[in-house]
Amino acid sequence: MSELHTFFAGIFPLDPLEVFGIKLHAFGFLVGAAIIVGTIIAGKRAKKFGLSENVISQLALWAVIPGFIGAHFVHVLAYYPEEFIKRPLYLLEIWSGISSLGGFVGGALGVWYYFRRNKGLPFLPYADSLIYGFAFAWILGRLACTVAFDHPGHLTEFFMGMDYPGNGGEVGPGIRHNLGFYEALWAVAMSAFFFLHRNKTHFKGWFVATFVIAYVPFRFFADFLREVDERYGGLTPGQWISLGLLGLCVYLAIVGTKRKDMLVPDGVPKLSCLPKAERERLEGKTTGKKKA
Repeated sequence: MSELHTFFAGIFPLDPLEVFGIKLHAFGFLVGAAIIVGTIIAGKRAKKFGLSENVISQLALWAVIPGFIGAHFVHVLAYYPEEFIKRPLYLLEIWSGISSLGGFVGGALGVWYYFRRNKGLPFLPYADSLIYGFAFAWILGRLACTVAFDHPGHLTEFFMGMDYPGNGGEVGPGIRHNLGFYEALWAVAMSAFFFLHRNKTHFKGWFVATFVIAYVPFRFFADFLREVDERYGGLTPGQWISLGLLGLCVYLAIVGTKRKDMLVPDGVPKLSCLPKAERERLEGKTTGKKKA
């Protein structure tokens, strides 16, 4: 066993922390922290783009709640269809299992619906702000998967492999790839890349397209390391969803490059991109200064 194996074996699994008689599990704590951190960073990014932080706060709800619903629906329907056939009410047990890419699709649909209801707001500038914050949130979210070891891979002698205790059924104990940990490392690299581009001007949708185009190849090949997953045509549901997202974002990148509709991170409020109430308030301040 390598030194890294020994190090991780001394940390995981993490025992729940009891506070006032309530057990706090590391997974839930890290997921909650991811939502808070991601929303804060996305709000700050929106302000840098001259957008509304209030809109980001609203979007966070429209992304998180449908995201959890979508995550569970894909988990049930794509990964455990036989369980759904035996027990249809399993689909309503939101707490019983989630799929990260299902969450991504559900969250994206929630955000899309928000903009359908608020047609005066531009989609891509706010989407760029959200995905910027999401990259940092993904670090904590995937660390949650790491400590839960809910994405066990094949047995391995790779130095980053971790000691998996087994789940009493499909996957036995041993040193295995912890795919959640690998994705956490990817998220660190992606967040660093975004941070380095924080003051650069890109076309609207650049951050969304870049995130997905960078993530899909990583996820696609990492899924071949998964020990237990339903396969369709030799590929996991995550791989099929990834290919669909990749096609959309390659199209977005091509169109954005041609249009050259740029988003400048200068901190100057973009009045046309703000909700009516905020726009009128800022216009009123400007008018007042001119009169004075």
